[in-house]
Amino acid sequence: MADAAISFLVGKVGDQLINEATFLSGVTGQVSSFKGELEQLQDFLSKAERKRNKEEDVKKWLGRLRDSAYNGEDIIDEFVMRNEIRRRRKSRFKRWVLVLRDLPSRRRIGKSIIGVSEELGRILKDKDNYSIQADQVSPPADALVFRRQRDNRPEMDGVIVGLEDQERGVVQRLTTQGDELRVVSIFGMGGLGKTTLAKKVHGNRDVQMWFEFIVWVSVSENCPPDQILKELIKKTVGEVSGDPDTIALENMLNEWLKDKRFLIIMDDVWEDGLWTTIRPAFRGIENGSRVLLTTRSYDVAKAADPSRDPFQLRFLNEEESWELFNWKVFNSKDGCPPDLVEKGKQLLEKCKQLPLAIVILGGLLSLKAKTVMEWGNVLKTLDWRSDSKVEGCAEVLALSYRAMPSYLKPCFLYFGLFPEDAEIRSSKLKMLWIAEGFTEVHKRRSEMMSAEDIAEEYLEELYQRSLIQVVSKKSYGGSKTCGIKSCRIHDLLRDLAIAEAKEFEFLTVHGVRESNSQPKARRRLAIQCDVDEQRDNARWLDLKASSPKLRSLLCFNQRQLNLIPIVDALKLLRVIDLKDVKIERLPEEIGTLTYLRFLGLNNTRLKRLPVEVGYLFNLLTLDIRSNGKLSVPPTVWKMEKLRHLYLDWHAPTQIESLPNLQILNGIPAGDWISKSLAGLTSLTRLAITKISRATHENALASALPHLRCLNYLALIGDGPTFIPTGLPFKDLEDLYLLTLYGKLEKLPADVTGFPTQLMKLTLRASKLDQDPMPVLGQLKSLESLKLLKESYTGEKMVCSKSSFPKLKFLTLDELEHLEEWELNDDAMVLLKRLVISNCGRLRMLPDGLEHTGKLQELELVGMPIEFRDRLRKEGGEDSHKIRRSISISLIIR
Repeated sequence: MADAAISFLVGKVGDQLINEATFLSGVTGQVSSFKGELEQLQDFLSKAERKRNKEEDVKKWLGRLRDSAYNGEDIIDEFVMRNEIRRRRKSRFKRWVLVLRDLPSRRRIGKSIIGVSEELGRILKDKDNYSIQADQVSPPADALVFRRQRDNRPEMDGVIVGLEDQERGVVQRLTTQGDELRVVSIFGMGGLGKTTLAKKVHGNRDVQMWFEFIVWVSVSENCPPDQILKELIKKTVGEVSGDPDTIALENMLNEWLKDKRFLIIMDDVWEDGLWTTIRPAFRGIENGSRVLLTTRSYDVAKAADPSRDPFQLRFLNEEESWELFNWKVFNSKDGCPPDLVEKGKQLLEKCKQLPLAIVILGGLLSLKAKTVMEWGNVLKTLDWRSDSKVEGCAEVLALSYRAMPSYLKPCFLYFGLFPEDAEIRSSKLKMLWIAEGFTEVHKRRSEMMSAEDIAEEYLEELYQRSLIQVVSKKSYGGSKTCGIKSCRIHDLLRDLAIAEAKEFEFLTVHGVRESNSQPKARRRLAIQCDVDEQRDNARWLDLKASSPKLRSLLCFNQRQLNLIPIVDALKLLRVIDLKDVKIERLPEEIGTLTYLRFLGLNNTRLKRLPVEVGYLFNLLTLDIRSNGKLSVPPTVWKMEKLRHLYLDWHAPTQIESLPNLQILNGIPAGDWISKSLAGLTSLTRLAITKISRATHENALASALPHLRCLNYLALIGDGPTFIPTGLPFKDLEDLYLLTLYGKLEKLPADVTGFPTQLMKLTLRASKLDQDPMPVLGQLKSLESLKLLKESYTGEKMVCSKSSFPKLKFLTLDELEHLEEWELNDDAMVLLKRLVISNCGRLRMLPDGLEHTGKLQELELVGMPIEFRDRLRKEGGEDSHKIRRSISISLIIR
């Protein structure tokens, strides 16, 4: 028994030991598993730490690279300046003395260059150690091929998704609710599409029929009420002369508005008291007129009309978001391949149903390979940043900047210099980019393209990435140009540009909000406030201490500026743009700014241009338009690097040497045509004023065949004299824009008298008594025709069958004697936009207009009430003539 009991106990103990051993084995396994997970976690944390350290090293690397580049640039600038000063010394003895005196400086500059070279070597070594890949800066193998391919794609500017129901709601509020003047407000966060919705309402057929005229005003932040009143007067009454006070402006506007039913659209209002301030200008108006106001603030919207709830713009729903995404990436409503749908919807979630973010993400993806791997890489980039402090979908906007090639980033950042909602002329923007040197990288790699062509490619690429908005397009197309006449940037993207630019000391914007602080910028400064309003003017202008190496100075919204202290302090300036800024005089010291490449003095009321301007041997652009009788010193005609010259007055007797001149605009006719014009073989744009056929036709006929690069020619007559028309255009294969402003004896008998590739023709004051349409209708490449004031004095105009086969834009303005316009079948079949302005005797639209199925916009300005009623009234006699164009926008003012 005892043995049995002992055996039983031993068995029990053994089983227990086995169970405990099993338990301990399991615990050991778990500990081992935990240990492995701990090691993985430690490895992950170590990798994350190394990644963070690498990011910090990369930032340091970029900072060192930027500083070294700046230092190298400064050393080269100093060397060039000293070299130029030395070159101007006439005495050989003085030159030797200067060489001996400058030996210490040369030694110091040499050591600095060696130091910069060594630092760049260390940076390149660090770059290899960190496996940092440089951005691809080479352009496509053939950038012009890229442009031609783009032209074959459908135009997507008109794709708008998700606003149909909201448009109907706003239109109903505008066209109902009685005769009392009312304010209809649209509010919502930035990027929702408030401006887009307002534009759709502006072009709505019911709105166009309901109101006699519609005026659009962009308000923006910190816009003073007087400026808004002046803008309204400018677009209704006309230009404001003098400097009237607020009450005078209100009375002027009220007098014009009181007997008209109008719609005024005030876009992007920030101040809640703005409408109250300008309300007196609309007193006593009770005829169904309306004001449409867009704003980001509910308080602003409610303050404009406390008795009614404002219209809140909604986000897109999932279906609308996906549709917009498809349009932007694939140019189709349902274009996404099945294998990309999942990744596409994951990317779309990052946009938070905000239209602007979807458009920008779509623009980015449209330029990338349509593969799961490529889209996955984009998604990883956004996921990796998901723990950042960026709110909402702003990271999508930032990604659009980070994904840009390096050559495009400074072009995007440059938009931060311009005021909010500013309309920017593309021609000027490209000149600024060239002056800043942004095109130099590609120019070194593509000798076949000019700097102007490269800048235009940059602008087109920004548009393709949906980073800029097109305000207006040129009325001609083809492969000659990307077609952007003016553009602007969305407020959110402008804020992004300014934030990124400040981080890299690229630019500083000095505006009203910063008026009490001293402007600081290492490279570029935009001044957007009046210096007269500063309390301490001297301190504000002391840029030498705050920004001694400033390269660019752009001024906006200013009354006047004293240039003397600026020129004295900032010797390294490359860009000075003072458009519309009153300056007392241009100091002689301007000649010491030897790096200056862009000098904009448009409408500065300058009375004298000093001869020292001719010492600016690096100047590329000189703009002195709208300054009255401003003479040009002879030294200007010796500036060999000059590319763009805009003038107003006083022709030279001879142009000595301008081999690089491409634009010569507004130069009066003179002996220089026979002596010098043939030598300006790089000209692409030429506008000559005060020209007469008797004096200048032979000289022009002799010189023009040498200008093989000419794209645009404008001949502006001198009073009652005839201007030349029978010029030899056959050798000018690239001449596609022609403007004739002045009295013509007659048009050429047939198309052989016009440039063979003519795409745009403008006639004004031609005083033709014979119908020009039979001849002009034969121009096979003509896309835009403008017949302006007194170009035709006849009563009837006939467009024969199959004439104007490529015409897309037609303007008839102030043809006071025109009574009848006949448009036969198959004429102008591609017409997209028709403007008829102040043709008081024209009785009706031509019957043949109903066959122009491409018509998208019909604008009538200053036409008689009887003419307008034939279109506006329900069942009007001319309404059937535009019925085929379902999407036509009818604008009546």
